[in-house]
Amino acid sequence: MKSTIKLALAAVTLSLSGSAIAQNLKGSYFMEGSLFRHELNPAFEAQQTYVSMPALGNLGIGVNGNFGLQDVMFNRNGKTVTYLHPDVSVSDALGGLNSNNKLLINVNEQILGVGFRGIGGYNTISLNARVFVGANLPYGIFEVTKDLQNKDYNIDDMSIYGQGYVELALGHSHRIDDNWRVGGKLKFLFGGGRMKAEFENLSLKMQNPNLWTATAQARVEGNVKGLVVKHKPEEYNNGQPYETVDFDELDVDGAGLGGFGMAVDLGAEYDFKDIVPGLKASIALLDLGFISWSESHIIDNKNGKDDQGNPTYDSFEFKGFNNIRVKDGNGKKLSDQTDGLTDDLTKLYNLQYRGDEGSSTHGIGATLNVGVEYALPVYDKVRFGLLSTTRFQGEYTWNEERLSVNYTPCKWFEMNINGGLGTFGGSFGWMLNVHPVGFNFFIGMDHTLGSVSKQFVPLRSNADFTMGINFPLTKVKKG
Repeated sequence: MKSTIKLALAAVTLSLSGSAIAQNLKGSYFMEGSLFRHELNPAFEAQQTYVSMPALGNLGIGVNGNFGLQDVMFNRNGKTVTYLHPDVSVSDALGGLNSNNKLLINVNEQILGVGFRGIGGYNTISLNARVFVGANLPYGIFEVTKDLQNKDYNIDDMSIYGQGYVELALGHSHRIDDNWRVGGKLKFLFGGGRMKAEFENLSLKMQNPNLWTATAQARVEGNVKGLVVKHKPEEYNNGQPYETVDFDELDVDGAGLGGFGMAVDLGAEYDFKDIVPGLKASIALLDLGFISWSESHIIDNKNGKDDQGNPTYDSFEFKGFNNIRVKDGNGKKLSDQTDGLTDDLTKLYNLQYRGDEGSSTHGIGATLNVGVEYALPVYDKVRFGLLSTTRFQGEYTWNEERLSVNYTPCKWFEMNINGGLGTFGGSFGWMLNVHPVGFNFFIGMDHTLGSVSKQFVPLRSNADFTMGINFPLTKVKKG
């Protein structure tokens, strides 16, 4: 948990951890030679039978959100410093932030995969590791840590969410007639862990310079098998000693399968060739499912209930963010700043471990893809495609519309350029795909990499990179 808060509040740590949306290239949706189009729509049939290279068949990493490293990291006198550094003015530190600042991580790595024809259609079997982490950081949390003054603050809706699991997916694509093709996947999900943290109604009363008080509501649910939580003593609260969760000492005893679930992908494609030659439309609903977790460890700061049964929370003295200030002109180690900031925020919420409440079931988030494709009648090597993608995941829901131009000069080579516009702004993408018999290599980006730091970390929050190496076993055959 502590490291997760670090990720959320120190962008350098977050970016170095590979934050964002890194998944199957949406630019590949209309590339018929792509071996992994079935990941975006299970109705699509690959043109070749294939075996993927273990762990490298379809691998991606990237960054996405509405704020990035450049918004909280600055160069001062040749040194890279955080927004907390005294040489960074308040206007510079807070000027690039939004009312709600979101960052997403969504990594999908194929461990093993095969695709082959049979049972009257095209079949796929794949084993994938999937991780999602999302953070929603309100403007106020940056304001209060950078520009603390004698006034009242109210900060709401800070949240962090994460889940990780392995999926075994069995897919089948089937042509019904000359116009219709349908497909589906059945997925077995093996849960590694899940965490949901919600920090609401943080009220800081600071108009009285002699007495600052804080009231906060916080709840953390951790679905991790064998989680061990310890407490540590903290400073006195209105003359009374108290303890709070020691996030440095979180441990796992006897780690194992945290949960089990199932999901389905459903898709369809229709060819309008009898009406408008070259025109196709498609739709897919992905990841429609759940995981049932065996343990639900609850951490919160409730202290009881009022007469109406509503939870109540302690109000306690707050001494300010004392551990994050840079003490000299040369700055303070970034790790010390993030540790100090996290320690102070932990004290604000005074979290207590309530125990394991048993099993719980949660959805994994679903994706809707809707596409329209048109091939030029006089030159079908060039095709145009428009794809609408919507990810449904509570407050981390997002949408994007992407237009692509695809060029296939020969059967075993194709390329495209594409552009998108959506929740996180605009982007430019591209992809190259080489797939003769025996070898396949593809590389591309939905969000082309822009400026980077010295550590090659993207400064902006929209960048990704995907590549893969696979082994096609047959010649190209169009479905």
